Amino acid sequence: MLIGIQYNSSRGGPPFRRMTPSMLNRIALIDAYLRDHGGQVFVYSPGDIRLDDPDIPGYFFDRGEVTETRRPAPRVNGNWTNRTRRLLESGIGYESFERWIVERRLEVCVPHAFSELVGNKLETYRLIRGFHETLHPHCEPYRHARKQLERFIESGPITFIKPNKGSKGDKILTLRRKEEGLFLTHYQKGKRRTRKVRDAAAAETLIHERIGGRRTHIIQEGVETMRHRGSAFDIRVVMLHDGDSWGWLHEARVSPEGSDVSNVYQGGAITITDELLFDLLGPERARQASYELKSESFGLAGYLERLHPGRLHEVAFDFVLDTDGCLRLLEINTKPGMSGIGSEVTIFDKRPEHEPLFERWVYPQTRRLARFLRLRHQRLG
Repeated sequence: MLIGIQYNSSRGGPPFRRMTPSMLNRIALIDAYLRDHGGQVFVYSPGDIRLDDPDIPGYFFDRGEVTETRRPAPRVNGNWTNRTRRLLESGIGYESFERWIVERRLEVCVPHAFSELVGNKLETYRLIRGFHETLHPHCEPYRHARKQLERFIESGPITFIKPNKGSKGDKILTLRRKEEGLFLTHYQKGKRRTRKVRDAAAAETLIHERIGGRRTHIIQEGVETMRHRGSAFDIRVVMLHDGDSWGWLHEARVSPEGSDVSNVYQGGAITITDELLFDLLGPERARQASYELKSESFGLAGYLERLHPGRLHEVAFDFVLDTDGCLRLLEINTKPGMSGIGSEVTIFDKRPEHEPLFERWVYPQTRRLARFLRLRHQRLG
């Protein structure tokens, strides 16, 4: 039983030294699970596929030992590549890659087409409206038009302008209306710069300076959210299918003081959801919020699964609570990092004090992913 794991890195030496903890933990723990069940992973990059060669260069990985090898692509493959089109530009090309998958009757979980769909924030918004019309804040393409900007500024105290595709919180701009005036903040590489602007016209000029005339951004109504000890926060729910049913993991991500962006890449900190909700809302309201979070997450996962039955094993939802305590969905991610500490510390570097956090987040996530891939392989024969 050979299971493929697709990743981004190019050739040129073992990739594991360059991999993020999130990716390395997936590979090591999925491989360990599969070896206990008579299988193993074959780690390879779609960028190394050649149409005239049935074998792909890649790696076996056994408890920290790396072996270079060449193998045909396995029948079942876990997809953890990002920006696959860009990855394939110097290789066989995206369309040829899709034909290659079909001709060999391979399964890629999650399908690249689904990853591309929800990687587009505007398409995600349209998709979610079919599930719950008001769950996702209104957004539309940013047209670099002053009247559009004025309309959004007037609709609420905060407006977001974001790249239409994921950016780890980079290149986001916010316009916040306060009693003292209008403030534009630009988030980039973990830093933020805020400037007071006279009006929408001045804001539009600065936005143009930051992002140019590219029509690759959306404008979105901001949600005035509850704050925990003065900080904004969101709740990342990772839905995981184990081959039989959905399960979930969740974490709260708290922004730095004064920031409206809680991405860990932008300085956000991870904490336990239930503890944050209890501290913020008290026991009764915290239980109700947790119930609603679970209900929306499982319902939405089932709704999305119908697009590709049997081929979605992992999808993440980023929720916030507005000031009325209602859940709002901000983003969907098919390539989330490992939950909790798993995106920061590898299984090889963990210390004894990390073990409870691995038990809470990392082991359950990789166990369900590995079981899904194993059962998918068995059912396909």
